Amino acid sequence: MPKLLLLTDSMVHNESEIESRHGRLLRVYLTEVESTNTYAAQLLRSNADKFTDKIGFLVSTSYQTSGRGQRGNVWSSLPDQDLAMTWVVLKPPHVSATIFNMAAALATCKGIKKTIHYACGFDLPSASIAVKWPNDVMFWTNLEWRKVAGILVENQWRGETWTASFVGIGVNVMSRRISRAFNAISISEVVGKYLKPKDLEIPILELLLDYIDLLGKDGGDEKIVEQFNNELYGLGEERQYIVNGENHIGALLKIDSNGLGEFKWKDANPPKSKLHASEVKWIFCNHTF
Repeated sequence: MPKLLLLTDSMVHNESEIESRHGRLLRVYLTEVESTNTYAAQLLRSNADKFTDKIGFLVSTSYQTSGRGQRGNVWSSLPDQDLAMTWVVLKPPHVSATIFNMAAALATCKGIKKTIHYACGFDLPSASIAVKWPNDVMFWTNLEWRKVAGILVENQWRGETWTASFVGIGVNVMSRRISRAFNAISISEVVGKYLKPKDLEIPILELLLDYIDLLGKDGGDEKIVEQFNNELYGLGEERQYIVNGENHIGALLKIDSNGLGEFKWKDANPPKSKLHASEVKWIFCNHTF
């Protein structure tokens, strides 16, 4: 294949096929890359004909140096210790991008659970891991919630046609996070076991493909919204939020099919009852996000 402008001498690009419940899937592995989403997008643009007969392909790396999160945030990872991958969806389901984002978050959350089950020999209590609206996965440990994973879905459009999605997933696997100032943690810090970042690729990917199949069926979008709400962090809990720069006390009741959060506020002058995720900041003990 032609060498990409994004490829540098320090980045080994290796292609292989991996076995999954959905058949053999193409995996592109890089020793180092700035962003798996960015690399995957350029790879698709430069080699579109190569992927016409595939449902998608995976880009994975041992070290993502400039990972991106939602709203321009940075996603950090350490070499050989954390998972950074992007699954490129070449045939997006006929649903809203919001519901597809819910499916990606569910796949990541449940994929982490499944990996821990097989690698560690036990199941996490259902109340100890949850999806934080709209696209994070949280662990309950040492009497507080901390972020273990994040998802960034970027979509490609041609006019009104949704042609591809780049599902970027980052998981803190072996890195030491709990002593840092921000509210993060790694899987190993919770379960006390050694895991390879690569161990999470297939469980998360198979679940993502399961959800994509579900979204192609009648009522699939409704099932995704229901499951997403069942896995939600903070659902029904009265807590402080920041909306329009002001603190408010309320409870998140649900996320609707349009991706809006429905709140019940206690304030005398409350915000709107329905808000976009970008309008709400969550208050934790040492920061907001």
